[in-house]
Amino acid sequence: AYLKAQGLHARQALDALPRRREIAARLEAYSAAATVVAVQQVTEHWTVYYRRDPGQQSLRAYALPAAGGQAQLLVDPEALSKPGAPRALKGVLMSPDGRHLAYVLDTGGAEIRELRILTLATREDVLVSALNAVPGSWLPDSSGLYYSRARDDAVVGAQDYGLGQASWLHRLGTPASADACLFRTSEGPRLGQGERELPQLLAAAGSDHLLAVMYSNGEWPAYALVAPTAALQPGQTPWQALFGAEDGVQDVALHGDTVYVLAKGRAARGEVWSVDARKPATANRVVLIPQGEHAIDALALASDGIYVHEFRGQVGALKRYAFATGRVEDVPLPREGAVWDVKASSSREGAWFGMDGLTWPAVTLHADARLRVTDTGLTPPAPFDTAPFTTTRLEVKARDGAMVPIEIMHRRDTPRDGRRPLLIQAYGSYGLPLDPGFVPSLLAFLELGGVMVMAHVRGGGEKGEDWHRAGMKAAKPNTWRDVIDVAEVLVRERWTSPRHLALWGTSAGGIMVGRAITERPDLFRVAIGEVGIFNPLRFELTANGPGNDLEFGTVKKQDEFGWLREMDSYHHVRSGVRYPATLLITGANDARVEPWQVAKLAARLQKDSASGRPVLLRVDYESGHYASTRAANVLKYTDIFAFLLAQVG
Repeated sequence: AYLKAQGLHARQALDALPRRREIAARLEAYSAAATVVAVQQVTEHWTVYYRRDPGQQSLRAYALPAAGGQAQLLVDPEALSKPGAPRALKGVLMSPDGRHLAYVLDTGGAEIRELRILTLATREDVLVSALNAVPGSWLPDSSGLYYSRARDDAVVGAQDYGLGQASWLHRLGTPASADACLFRTSEGPRLGQGERELPQLLAAAGSDHLLAVMYSNGEWPAYALVAPTAALQPGQTPWQALFGAEDGVQDVALHGDTVYVLAKGRAARGEVWSVDARKPATANRVVLIPQGEHAIDALALASDGIYVHEFRGQVGALKRYAFATGRVEDVPLPREGAVWDVKASSSREGAWFGMDGLTWPAVTLHADARLRVTDTGLTPPAPFDTAPFTTTRLEVKARDGAMVPIEIMHRRDTPRDGRRPLLIQAYGSYGLPLDPGFVPSLLAFLELGGVMVMAHVRGGGEKGEDWHRAGMKAAKPNTWRDVIDVAEVLVRERWTSPRHLALWGTSAGGIMVGRAITERPDLFRVAIGEVGIFNPLRFELTANGPGNDLEFGTVKKQDEFGWLREMDSYHHVRSGVRYPATLLITGANDARVEPWQVAKLAARLQKDSASGRPVLLRVDYESGHYASTRAANVLKYTDIFAFLLAQVG
């Protein structure tokens, strides 16, 4: 009842804002016109990618034949959706023989993933598991699929929902009820893994070995074991340790009997090493790409070498380790911008990747074995002019001397008069970089006279693992204080003023925005908190909480309780303080940050703020942690920009 009442009140207030129709029209023009493409997988036979054409609501999965020819539509989630329950793709994995596609569907943003297998020739579509399943890898002969899923008795929303997941094998042509459980995290050498890790079995063509990789928070490969495939036997497999949490692994790939690993345990900015799966001892590791000046965060294995994505200041770069020569070389890029979704196949030369900039639209490129980069043509040119917009890149000195990279998006004719509506976006958690990529909707804000700033604060991964650790646990205050210091410089340099300044944080970025406005409420006019963690002291007790103690701390230890309380926005709201106008956003189906985390801060600010400025709790009942359709995204941005501009004038 509380959420419904708050959501209704917010909807009425947002719908009544001035300039709303103008803002919505601009956003729709940009959003509807753009074609979105992202390569997901490269195999011997296909290039598999997502695409959303103008006017469509959701990403579709396509496959382009490696031998040439027309792309084939594989999955259209819109066609599978029902009113009020939009479906979205959350993963695809083509079989080695190119005949079957494993794909994952989500409904309403709840992230309770449904795993299915599509046979391309017959269009036969089989449900494998609806228990929050994730594909791991196909058997090399394409006869079956390794996947992980939740326990049979797991209850959605329960604190232990994500515990005790296991890796299973589904064989084509057999019922899902016959699937075999092959690996649990309780098996093998004890490296520190537990029930909260997500286990996956990874196989590769030409390999006699199998990896058991255990992902922390379902995303980072924290632990891994290796064993001969022929010896795989539930509870009796002779697993050997491959790596542990101390290695700081970011990415792992298997080809033949060689394992390739990108790690930051010994090299804060990342290194790539290999090891023989038959002799996986630490002493046998061979460094192929040593740590350099800049951070690397992803690898892709091709027949000609290993391609790695690197952050150079505020832009992306691509490098390759060549198998033939052992040399590490830069891939010459056509322009300066973000590099993302680097994909390759050990059976094909080169790498496929996307590029864009904050103020120029995406292209999908291919680098061949001679490092020649060409446009694949998968992403058509955007039908709008971005020439009036530009990006200014700076580094801002924080109070302790750390240099914080920022990008300022603005019209070329924007005056520095201290009166521009300026919106800072920051994140600063999990070592994840705030990638400076193209978001068409932001151009609408620039057209309306706004300025957008991306602040790469500590806690992210832009400068490597040291940058991450400088904004986690006890050092978490650096995250929001970096934002405060950036804001003060922008005011001093007359990009804006406190009267016109807004701050936006999403998910773990809620810690950043919530603590920035509770520590310096006088500095910001508007705060946007989207699906944010605002009550870290209680977050550990949610279904998605276990495992986040590695990033933030745990209430079970006295010193770490203190760290969590320091980053807890809810507990730092004080009665009688003039807080900024605040728009808090939640998705009713959010399984990552449950809606009550957002609702508690809304209630506290509504009760205690003395500024008289609005505090709204916006609720999307068809989405979860992410907006589920293009229309939902347009509505969200309309609400954010209309609210912001109404407050700053």
